[in-house]
Amino acid sequence: MKSDTGFEHNWQVRREAYYNHWTRTMPKNQIQFAFRQHWLLFQEIMQHPSFNRGKRCLEVGCGRGTISAYFADHGFDCTLVDISATVIDIAQEIFRRNRLPGRFRVGDANALDFPDASFDVVVSIGLLEHFRNVATPLREQVRVLDSGGLLLAYIVPEYRQNVQRRYDWINEILKGYVEPAGCQQKEKIYRSRYSSEKYVPILKKLGMKHLRASGVYPVPMISHSVDFPFSLMPERSEAAYVRTLETMLAERKRHSSRNPWLCKEGYGQALLIWGFR
Repeated sequence: MKSDTGFEHNWQVRREAYYNHWTRTMPKNQIQFAFRQHWLLFQEIMQHPSFNRGKRCLEVGCGRGTISAYFADHGFDCTLVDISATVIDIAQEIFRRNRLPGRFRVGDANALDFPDASFDVVVSIGLLEHFRNVATPLREQVRVLDSGGLLLAYIVPEYRQNVQRRYDWINEILKGYVEPAGCQQKEKIYRSRYSSEKYVPILKKLGMKHLRASGVYPVPMISHSVDFPFSLMPERSEAAYVRTLETMLAERKRHSSRNPWLCKEGYGQALLIWGFR
């Protein structure tokens, strides 16, 4: 799984590791807002007639387990796996505080320790872009999917010309004013530039059906530190920005019949690939 030691370093030394991006109430910051939109989109995808409607969910490379928290809160039997023991402990504590059920394992995405056909949903958020060889983790995720199971692969490539490019100047200004003195620097983490053209042929060969790919997260991220793990602005700034994001999405919805969180691949912050076993 995320084998680069930079992940473990950043989880251990940055306070951002302890952010909880899941909420039952209205989102208070831009990342809570984003995960809420991920979940609403995933719910829509799960209405597809090919989905077997099962409730066994695996999140691979779970980090804090934010998307699993949404699944667990809606009655799914969730298992969370990450190579970092540090963040598995953090995820467990977040679930405990919020009285959410879940099982937690330290494990490797290249060799998932589960039998074939063990899950009805396999989801990953910000995982696959960290692999140069994506065939192995994809093969493992498909292997553990049951018939009619759903694969949700949310991927964050190293985009250079997406929506963010128009706002980088704001983040550069913020960087000089907001980063706390003495805060340890984040280590850089490898990210590929692979588009859906890299992933979809592999998934087709693995027998996945009704495959779809789309850009996702079509709004800018505003922060003094956008690298992993993402840093939030002060609370009042975040609350104001959430209102701006709500307006932006409402405008997108007025001009499109599809989910406003989807966009042209390469324009949004991320790429979503989904399909059924």
